Amino acid sequence: MPIYEYTCGKCRKTSEHLVRSSSESRLPKCSHCGSRRMKKELSVFAAGGGEPDPAPPSCSGNLGNCGRCG
Repeated sequence: MPIYEYTCGKCRKTSEHLVRSSSESRLPKCSHCGSRRMKKELSVFAAGGGEPDPAPPSCSGNLGNCGRCG
């Protein structure tokens, strides 16, 4: 389920909302003032904090459990 950033047209504050379905047509309510005058914003995906990723988990033998099996 994707998380989208919205800016409220009433109070101008930004908030994040979890969208459960692509067919969900109603805009979320502003978590600050309750308005539905929300505008979806472009958000930037950030991964990591500048440090190298730790070693991947060892294989457990269960298909798909460690993310390496197709």
